[in-house]
Amino acid sequence: MNATKYLSENYSALHGLNAVPSGLCLFLISLWANVVQYPIKNYLLPIVLVLGFLLSSLVINRYYKNTYGEVKPILARRRFNWIAQLICGLLGLVAFWVDVTQELPISFIGLLFALTFLFDKPMVRMPLNKFSAVRLVTSICILLVSIAPLLLGKNWWNILGVRANIVGVIMFIGVLIVLQGVIWHIFFVKSLPTEEVKYG
Repeated sequence: MNATKYLSENYSALHGLNAVPSGLCLFLISLWANVVQYPIKNYLLPIVLVLGFLLSSLVINRYYKNTYGEVKPILARRRFNWIAQLICGLLGLVAFWVDVTQELPISFIGLLFALTFLFDKPMVRMPLNKFSAVRLVTSICILLVSIAPLLLGKNWWNILGVRANIVGVIMFIGVLIVLQGVIWHIFFVKSLPTEEVKYG
């Protein structure tokens, strides 16, 4: 009963493949930023990647809706989610600006992602379930990478061929988002009763 309640409360959030396009987009744009020559004269590739992200997201959303059905939150909950996403977006812009303009030995955009992984729906709670465990481990990994320059020096990313701390952090986050998405999709499908999978 608890598992069923958890699935119904977090149904859309547990659609793991929804995260894969955004993770790939973050990784590939960061990879492009790492190898492109400065000053940048052509932004065609990141534009194509963003368009590919949007198209892939639509296809994946359609896949989940057609295959497993849909559970819509009440209007009040949707409004809360919109406000939370707006606040996170604004904080993300501020954190990105700080990381780009200030030479600090920590990544604020990384810390923001780490907090988001902890407190965004579905929130990490005790006792841990398989979804929360993956999210907790991911958050800890992002936190450690975000503060790594404090322990390993500001230029430690150069050893890996990455030109800037923010580029390395975002690449790392992109990879983790993709991995979490794939794992969550597997957990999600296996958590559904057979009849729900077939007729949902």
